[in-house]
Amino acid sequence: MTTEATVSLDPVEGGFAISSITLDLKGKVSGMDEAKFTELANAAKAGCPVSKALSATPITLNVSFSA
Repeated sequence: MTTEATVSLDPVEGGFAISSITLDLKGKVSGMDEAKFTELANAAKAGCPVSKALSATPITLNVSFSA
């Protein structure tokens, strides 16, 4: 599996702010189908302490499954 995070940093009054985060997850797990892979990826994002800490920032998860 590989994950790439793209963080958008925009100018705001007094400096900069993170406006959005996009996570691109690509991978496969032997014996697992795409539905289960996506389900577990979304559960990991929901339970992630970093995602929780950054909850004021929109975080998008894109999942690509390779059979």
